Amino acid sequence: GLSLGYNESTDDAQWYDNIVDSGGVTHYSFAHLEQTTVSMSARVNYTATPNLTFEFYGQPFVSHGTYSDIRELSATPQASRYADRYQPYAPASGNATAFKVAELRGNAVVRWEYRPGSTLFVVWQHGKERFRTAFPDQSWTKDYSDLFDQQPNNTFLVKFAYWVSR
Repeated sequence: GLSLGYNESTDDAQWYDNIVDSGGVTHYSFAHLEQTTVSMSARVNYTATPNLTFEFYGQPFVSHGTYSDIRELSATPQASRYADRYQPYAPASGNATAFKVAELRGNAVVRWEYRPGSTLFVVWQHGKERFRTAFPDQSWTKDYSDLFDQQPNNTFLVKFAYWVSR
């Protein structure tokens, strides 16, 4: 099956950063976050024989977020009034207020039952990711194109089970 996804979310108290100023004081900062995620999922299950199956799942997605209203915890972070939990904070001008994450995740599994109760699994997990604070307004087609240019993380697993009976 194939499915497409689109999600917009808002979080008014998203953790932003723990910033240590020149005096050595840590500022625990939070911000308002507007985030949009576009994704696609593909799943294929194929049974060649009752003893041999193949499964595949893949999901590329791109998520773009923008931070605003950056503030830090006040001296009363558990105050009953929400507004009293924070105080204004202006981080250094070099701090990024926008980001874009692109990821591709895929799994493939082959299962072979070579004799009753005895099974061989071969698994491949594939992943690519990219996090950027530059070019946040780049088109999603360019984001996916850039994602496929990334170096992948591949993991292979082989599991062998043998049924011993009397």
